[in-house]
Order: sequence, then C-alpha cells, then structure tokens
Amino acid sequence: MPELVHLQFGAKPWEPSETSRVIAVYDKHDRPTCGLLEQQGHKFLFDCIEGHAWDINVWAYVEVTEDQIAELTAAEGAKFAAFVDRTLKGVPLVAALAVGDRLEMAHVLGPEETGSNVYTSIMEAVLAKIERGTNAAETLRRVQLVS
Repeated sequence: MPELVHLQFGAKPWEPSETSRVIAVYDKHDRPTCGLLEQQGHKFLFDCIEGHAWDINVWAYVEVTEDQIAELTAAEGAKFAAFVDRTLKGVPLVAALAVGDRLEMAHVLGPEETGSNVYTSIMEAVLAKIERGTNAAETLRRVQLVS
C-alpha cells in the first residue's frame, strides 16, 4: 500500500513537514504549485488543485514511483495535466486546505473516493470536512509526523 504524506499544522503546503524537501517544481505562481517532494525516503507529487492565486487553496498529495516521476518529467502541457489527474486517481491520497500559505486541515481519501473526477472528489471531501466543523489542529495531528 502506498505511503501517505505526513503533514504538520502551520507548514507551507509545498514543504508540509520538517522532514520534507522539494526536489522538483513543475509549476509555480508566486510559490510552487505542483512538484515533487521527498519525505523519509518516499517521493510525493504535490498539486494545488484550487486557489492558485488566492489566500485559501486546496492541495493534493500522493506517493509516486520512479516510473511516474519519469513520465511527469517528460510530459508537457495538456499531457502533463492529464498525467497528474491519472496519478491522483484510484490511490489513497491526502487532500489539504491551506490559508495564507499555511496548512490548516487535511483529509485522507481512500482509493475508491477519488471517482471519475479527481478534482470534484477532492473538493467535495474538503468542503464536507469544513462543513462538519472539524477542529483543524486535531485533524492534522492524526496525519502529521510524530517526532
């Protein structure tokens, strides 16, 4: 089973923990919005799926293989976007909400939850979590790296 990324409350979405380091940036605005990070020997794709230029944004994280990394690196334009979507489908992933470039809340989606439209599935999961009034700090404690 793939690993899940470890997140820390208050961390930057592209550097979601003290043990994370960015190893590739595929897209950026005033900050990295899509790329790869390494965390304890595992590599993860991170992608800002909503709110690229806003103060509030939604991010997705999924572990990737060396073969997937090679395909990401080679793909461009629409092929790159389609490959990112395929990479997020049918696998466990972590969706996170960031406010002011700081992680506030996270939700783990199982492989069956991503459905045919990854974007819609992630947004619905994050919005449902917000609507339930989940305590953001408690949510992140469950998925963050315990030191």
